[in-house]
Amino acid sequence: MEEDATYTSSNSEDRFDVLKIEPSKLTGTLKLPPSKSHSMRWLTLACMDREPTKIEMWEVGEDVQALIDSLVQLGISWEDGEMIGGPLRKTNSVIDCKNSGTALRFLIAQVASCDFLTTLDGDASLRARSSLPLLRNLNVKTIYHNENSEYPLSLEGPFEEEFVEIDVSQTSQFHSALMLMAPRTKGFNITTKGDAVSRNHSSLTWELCKLTGARSPGKPWKVSCPDIVIPPDASMMAFAKLAGLSVENPPQEKDSIGHDLDYHELRDSNDLITPMAAWLALGEGGKITGAGHAAYKESNRLTKTVQMLSEFSIISHLDNDVITVPGNQIPIRPTGVVKTFGDHRIQMTAVLLASICGGLVEGSNLHRVAWPSFLSQLVDCGLSVKTQP
Repeated sequence: MEEDATYTSSNSEDRFDVLKIEPSKLTGTLKLPPSKSHSMRWLTLACMDREPTKIEMWEVGEDVQALIDSLVQLGISWEDGEMIGGPLRKTNSVIDCKNSGTALRFLIAQVASCDFLTTLDGDASLRARSSLPLLRNLNVKTIYHNENSEYPLSLEGPFEEEFVEIDVSQTSQFHSALMLMAPRTKGFNITTKGDAVSRNHSSLTWELCKLTGARSPGKPWKVSCPDIVIPPDASMMAFAKLAGLSVENPPQEKDSIGHDLDYHELRDSNDLITPMAAWLALGEGGKITGAGHAAYKESNRLTKTVQMLSEFSIISHLDNDVITVPGNQIPIRPTGVVKTFGDHRIQMTAVLLASICGGLVEGSNLHRVAWPSFLSQLVDCGLSVKTQP
């Protein structure tokens, strides 16, 4: 691997406005956003299908849009919800994955199959998230442009490994990225090591691959995608329950990817950790286990969840990867601005806690990463909120 410290990026740390929220009585119904997990995988598969694929999403979050924009930049056609895939094309511009770790990891694998140089980057939050296990296994030419971060980085393939062993103990995204890149390769054998987390996401990737013609992980196939309606995002049900609001489009069990507020072992669903901790605090209390890999999200979601709750005077205790939350707690209006650490799930949970007691919450637009209409829907349900610098 090579290192080059001369490259500079225009990316700078995001500065967020503050939401001023007053105690509000919420009533009504929410519409869940399309599943980000399904959207990302179907888009990556469709970009390898030379026939048109219709992908229906009733709204598009910033993470999904980042992947769409990146694929278009690489020569893939996207117009009016229809994608036409094919070979990737060289671009001299930096591919900006913004806040999306999934987009970054999937694109790293896709462009590693190409015999030209591609540069990828993201925002300050994404720059703190390592992809080294994936990069080492791809074993293509890699140039690092920042001595303090892996990103921006440039890759030049083609990928030619015959055997890949990927660590699945911190994230499933590396494993999914490898399965999804196979149609652009000559084929390779994939094995995994480590105590797997987010196993349902790896399983989802392979199930969708099979629907497009795959027969064995790592073996190339001619991708043929059906037209798709993206299901609702089951992980967002947690916020509806925390708000005490009904949902007009509840996800089917087959699309839930293991997301369930009533199941407190989060080895396979660490996205629930923050709203679940708040849910337990307001309710009967309990322990959240198996969420150690949440430390590798946009923020260290373990420590930052505990910190955010404490700003509402909610007690919780972190011991290794276990969060213990006493029940029957009442949030108290914070004296300062509640920090959300660039993490949309922490921001969304903080917004709902502030709807009970009031408060100032950092990050007026963070929810747009996954649920663009979250705040406007809450306003329709009675949330009193204003944005201030």
